[in-house]
Amino acid sequence: MLTFLLVTTAGARAQLSPGKLSQAHASLEGVTDCTKCHSNDRELAPEKCLSCHIRIKNEQEESKGLHGQKDYQECQKCHVEHLGRDVSLIYWKGGEKAFDHNLTGFMLEGKHASLNCRDCHLAKFMRGLSVGSDERIDPGRTFMGLHSECTSCHVDEHRGQEGDNCLKCHNQVAWKPVVGFDHARTEFALTGKHQTVDCVKCHVLQTDRPIGKDPDYMKLTGLKFERCTDCHKDAHNGRLGQNCTSCHNTSGWFKVNTTSFDHSKTRYPLEGMHVTVTCSKCHGESQSKKGLKFAACTDCHTDYHRGQFAKRASRGACEECHTVKGFTPANFLMSQHDKTDYPLRGAHRAVPCVACHKKSSLSGPAAYNFVFKSTTCFACHKDPHHGQVDSLVTAFGCESCHSVNDWAEISYDHSRTKFPLEGKHAQTTCFKCHGDTAAAKINRSDLRFVNVRTDCQSCHADVHRNQFAAGNATDGSRCHTPADWKASKFNHQTARYKLDGAHQYVACNKCHPTVSDDAGKFVRYKPLDTSCVSCHGTTLPERRG
Repeated sequence: MLTFLLVTTAGARAQLSPGKLSQAHASLEGVTDCTKCHSNDRELAPEKCLSCHIRIKNEQEESKGLHGQKDYQECQKCHVEHLGRDVSLIYWKGGEKAFDHNLTGFMLEGKHASLNCRDCHLAKFMRGLSVGSDERIDPGRTFMGLHSECTSCHVDEHRGQEGDNCLKCHNQVAWKPVVGFDHARTEFALTGKHQTVDCVKCHVLQTDRPIGKDPDYMKLTGLKFERCTDCHKDAHNGRLGQNCTSCHNTSGWFKVNTTSFDHSKTRYPLEGMHVTVTCSKCHGESQSKKGLKFAACTDCHTDYHRGQFAKRASRGACEECHTVKGFTPANFLMSQHDKTDYPLRGAHRAVPCVACHKKSSLSGPAAYNFVFKSTTCFACHKDPHHGQVDSLVTAFGCESCHSVNDWAEISYDHSRTKFPLEGKHAQTTCFKCHGDTAAAKINRSDLRFVNVRTDCQSCHADVHRNQFAAGNATDGSRCHTPADWKASKFNHQTARYKLDGAHQYVACNKCHPTVSDDAGKFVRYKPLDTSCVSCHGTTLPERRG
């Protein structure tokens, strides 16, 4: 009887329920609970399902997700029951992987398309579900609780700086490159060299808000960019103002707009010839502004004078003679030259610089010579006397005769010679005695100073026609002096015919007549007849009284 009852009871149950409920609905097992899901006609009543499944009800009411679609309002189309405790409640037509995810309102694209369902449908990504506190929800089975926002699954790399719409910049293929982002649409469009700069150079990584294993993020907002110096160091330290774009552009730091650049604001204002010099001459092709030296001219220019002025007090500073207006003419004043080892005097002051400071190319490129081994006259002038006065020049220099005022201005002391100049000789020009050659009359450099004769006849003609000659020469100094031509030294008392008595008062020409011959007129001094009759005749004068 007992066995029958059990069989009877078991059979009754089989007729009332088609099978055991799933583990999720096990609490609804029993004939008294059938109406919690079924209507009186044994059909499944979706509204009764929604009395428990509130979140699905909300989706339907809001027309969101899979359950919000009209074709998925009837639960039994996808969910089966009474197949046992371990059977899944979800029926996947064609299998789970064949499910059309587009029906959920979230299309799987890019990397999402290659993921398994449970790569995303995990408890850590589920929001709006009381996972862990609600025993009715199994996070390992449910596919609900996910949102379509990227940050519902992914860490917000930008920490809310750009909002939740990651797809405005990124796509689902890869996080990088950021194909949807265009920097030109920002307040700071990238041009020139900025286009090749790594993002983190400007958007510096921040570490103040780590999320999980993501310790840092790029700072995208709150960046200063109104001025170049917000990112770049001012290489000019404020000397040229704050507007870098007045000279530079983003195509390259060294591509300077020279037409608008004001070099006067730098430590080296351009003046004179420097204004016309191209930038690359000083700054090189790279237009480098660092390491330039400009304290001295020789920092850029080679020493044209090859160190000839290095021992001067200025150490050869170019500005002592030159200016930036041009290398020539030199600005070396006469007063400055007077302070050198060779002050300019007299005619030297009118001599052009290049007449003395000539170009020399003995070593290296040709340059003007400013260092002389000697400053004697012969260092510049040829010896017009051909060595005749070397002994005199060695002792006293050319200045012993000549003046720097004028070469022809001679002030030689002739008393130092064997023939002191006296009387008329002192008034005679040098040329009269030292230029007795035909060549000297044409070229003064042929004047003779050695072996010059000092006898009278060497310069003066013998107006007495050898009447007083002793041998082949007449010594005029026996009668004459340099004072004048008069025979002031002649004493008639020493002559062959002494003057006595009335003869002393007789004029010379009474006895010494002027006569003529083929050469011309001359005074006859001898031979003369000294007899009385030669002058008085033979007739005696008549006695008076």
